Amino acid sequence: MECGPTVLESKMQSPHSQDAASPSIGVVSGRYPASEFEGFVNHKAYCSRHDYTYIYCNWPTGAANRYMNKLEYIRAYYHLFDYLFWIDDDAFFMRPEQGLEAFLPKPGQFLSICSSPTSKPIHTYVSSGQFMLRCNDTGRAFIDAVTTVDLDHVRTWWTDALGYFTNGDQDSIVYLLKQDDRFANYWRLGYEAFNSRAENLLAGDPVFVLHFTGTLPTKRRDYASVQQHLRRGPSLLDPDEARRWQLAQPPPNWPRRIGRSLRNILRRAR
Repeated sequence: MECGPTVLESKMQSPHSQDAASPSIGVVSGRYPASEFEGFVNHKAYCSRHDYTYIYCNWPTGAANRYMNKLEYIRAYYHLFDYLFWIDDDAFFMRPEQGLEAFLPKPGQFLSICSSPTSKPIHTYVSSGQFMLRCNDTGRAFIDAVTTVDLDHVRTWWTDALGYFTNGDQDSIVYLLKQDDRFANYWRLGYEAFNSRAENLLAGDPVFVLHFTGTLPTKRRDYASVQQHLRRGPSLLDPDEARRWQLAQPPPNWPRRIGRSLRNILRRAR
């Protein structure tokens, strides 16, 4: 039985209502340098199913801090939509039938964002890997403000209760949500909403968005493990959807082959 999102924090308790009968939703992702994950294939297939506009970015922004690239990508397109959903290049939609509308910010709120799993040794108050932005004046001002925050100041302000300090956009986001009254009304959800991890999927938990995190060797290991577990290709699309997009199918010996690759990755990581 599929579970709904766990609401950790909601500054507004009103029932959800949309800005319009059919609000426009854009899904933006990307990375520079370009990603080695095939999340963009997964994202495109998902967005096509729900009639969302999908934009993938792999161009340099000139940002000194690579974590800020995503803010520049969002800023390039936030004027085109009522809502914009950012999804990291290493995150995948795993329940293609489920839409994003349930996670639109509630009336008066400008943002829906998840925490990270608190069961992990490294966790964070929110994860900037995926979030839904209402593209009104407040939402656009928030994105603009994230890149202007002094991270040295945030580091001195930070407390252990907020989790791991990443020295990137995530810390600026937390600081603004906590300190700037303009951005006090947001919806903080549990990680189950759209920020699950490989161990959740491998344990059989219902997963909507699967987000690979950690060091690159860890991501590669988990990526290979999930492909082997599901017997799917790099896009993690189910076989029917993969055929619809004319994707190469994993060969019959795929589990053995990917298991060998996983062992090689682990050996190199030691």
